[in-house]
Amino acid sequence: MTVLNLIFASTSPEPTVEPTAETFDVDPDQVAEWFEGVEARASGLLAAGVVALVVWLIGHFLIKAFAASIERGAQIADPKTLAALRKARIRVPETDETEARLEAERRRQRAHTIKRVLDSALAILIVILLLMTVLNVLGVPVGPMLASAGILGVALGFGAQSLVKDVLAGVFMLIEDQYGVGDVVDLGEASGSVEEVGLRCTRLRALDGTVWYIPNGEITRVGNMTRLWSRVMIEVRFAYDTDVEAAKGAMIDAVTAAAQESESVASALLGDAEVAGIESLEYNAVMLRLMCQVNPAMQWDVQREVRREMRRIFAERGIRLAVPGDAMVVDSHARDTDEPHRPGLAASPRRRTAQGRRWQAPSSRLGRP
Repeated sequence: MTVLNLIFASTSPEPTVEPTAETFDVDPDQVAEWFEGVEARASGLLAAGVVALVVWLIGHFLIKAFAASIERGAQIADPKTLAALRKARIRVPETDETEARLEAERRRQRAHTIKRVLDSALAILIVILLLMTVLNVLGVPVGPMLASAGILGVALGFGAQSLVKDVLAGVFMLIEDQYGVGDVVDLGEASGSVEEVGLRCTRLRALDGTVWYIPNGEITRVGNMTRLWSRVMIEVRFAYDTDVEAAKGAMIDAVTAAAQESESVASALLGDAEVAGIESLEYNAVMLRLMCQVNPAMQWDVQREVRREMRRIFAERGIRLAVPGDAMVVDSHARDTDEPHRPGLAASPRRRTAQGRRWQAPSSRLGRP
């Protein structure tokens, strides 16, 4: 019986255990450990944010101080600077008040441009470091990601040569101070006012409102129209019988009248206007050129006012402008009383000016023998 009992006991099915409420109970220690981990991660994220904010404030303060030093420049009138120059036996150059003011304005523009670029670079650096810190706090392994990023960077480096070229060109452009925000430049394919200067590209606003984005590596030449000062240049073509001295005086008087009529023109002028003399002798005109130095980017406004005054003064003094050769009035019914009519030759046409004066047209232009 003992053997049979053992056999039946081994072959009989095991009794099933009914689930009880104690099976689904949550361990309080695990819950506490989970909350402790959340608090540690939250404190880590908060610490990372505070550190990023402190780094940004310190970096912004340093960038601001650096930009202020560029804007301030080296003051020649400072006693310490003068003493150092005399000790080094360096001759102190005489500085003009106008040149000093223009140079100070140029330093201000350059400091503003460099400050914007450095602020952008600092913001990108802080965002990258903050992102890596957040991933590390959340338990994401950062080391393998950095290794993968390094390998990916090497692979992309071969295809991103143009990007590296643009960045290097932007760095050298800022160092050499070729142009800055607010300058009016000609970059070859595009020209306009500089709105933003970055390490990769430059943004221009054209006269018609078009916004141009030019990669710095593609800029092969720069024409800056507003560096330190600009120049007013107005060319006027007069008739051959015009008194040249009277025309020169009228052009200079137009600048004086424009300065008296407009305060902006008077404040923009940096020197006296000059007319050197006859610049060219054309087939129907004598050309004179007016030039004058003005504040940066003010040459167009000054030229408009001066042209308006020129038109008024020329009309008052009876100074005639040249009539283009194509603008003529042909009178086929007029007869030449100075030379007799020869048989076989057609009557020569005449041309007249606005005052009604007549003269014979050149024979080479009319096909006469």
